[in-house]
Amino acid sequence: MAKRRLEDAIVASRALNVGIKLIDHFRSAKPLFSHDVHAHGGIFSLRFSDELDQLAVGYGDGSIRSFSVTNGKETNEYLASSLPPIEHLRRLSMDLPIMSLKWHPLASHCLYAACVDGTIRHVDKKTNELSVLTYEIDNELTSLDFSFDGKHFATVGKDAHVRVYDSEKTMIIHKYNNQRNDTQLEQILHRRDSGADELSCTTGHYHRAFACKFHPDHRNVLLTAGWDNVIKFWDIRQKDAMSEEIAGPHICGEGIDARGNEILTASWTCANSLQLWDFRTMGLIKTLNVPNADTDKGEFMYSAQLCDNKTILAVGSGTCACHVINSETNQELARLPLTKPVYALDSMLGGRVFAFGGLDKFSLAHMKDS
Repeated sequence: MAKRRLEDAIVASRALNVGIKLIDHFRSAKPLFSHDVHAHGGIFSLRFSDELDQLAVGYGDGSIRSFSVTNGKETNEYLASSLPPIEHLRRLSMDLPIMSLKWHPLASHCLYAACVDGTIRHVDKKTNELSVLTYEIDNELTSLDFSFDGKHFATVGKDAHVRVYDSEKTMIIHKYNNQRNDTQLEQILHRRDSGADELSCTTGHYHRAFACKFHPDHRNVLLTAGWDNVIKFWDIRQKDAMSEEIAGPHICGEGIDARGNEILTASWTCANSLQLWDFRTMGLIKTLNVPNADTDKGEFMYSAQLCDNKTILAVGSGTCACHVINSETNQELARLPLTKPVYALDSMLGGRVFAFGGLDKFSLAHMKDS
């Protein structure tokens, strides 16, 4: 309890330093600022710093920029062209999208980026240097996440393998191979087309994986998901997948979040895209219909996060907006629209401040209690 009070006091102090009011109730939301991103290929990833003062943004052209949370001004720029020439020789192209950004939990000056060209890049805020830590040959990275103690990070991508790294050595300690063969592909396609549930995937993924998420309360538990309509659970101390799984969610972005015993999934589906699951039983708690979603364009969510006050943030391509939804009442507290698909989402202070972005712009917003 004393540790929790100390953590709350630190968060409150940081919020005060950047001029953020810690409200107790969420009743609406309002944009603070936005930036056009057409010139840089759109936005594919966002991440707030632990100090709450910076927002790192990953672009479609492989660049990373940071912005001040207080005034929205750009503070730093990291271009793929600044990398050493040898890195360009290793890869045919390094101006592909940055799909995932994560700060190291214990080294708050270290930003990790997963790129479609297979590289894992590193930004050091102290030196303002961009480097390549390693790269995964013939893979297109889509998601990266750290365990809460910072000892490990995991990646997923096009090849459907799940890799777990020792973060200190940047060395793979586990590689959970995909389970691709013609028979299995025929079965999974049959299940998708017929709606049958007889096939249960208990090993690796069959198709491209788009999301990996360490459980915030269980440092060794990793969740992964993608095109094969199943959420896999891994104990990174073990060589095989856990027997538990969740069948159904079709994940096409960083569409998994976990908090306590709740798991949130954001599926790229026309309807029933937002679902809450019980981590203890793997059973469905409820499906959240996106209020007032256009039936012609559908929901088609890419990313979602669990926030305080039973609130969910969600973004996608069907509505081209960021939705603020109360999960208990299924009431939409706010809808913040853009004009094109929205891929990226992040929040801080339990959702009191959040950012979202896509092909046309990104926006930073905050919750209101009125």
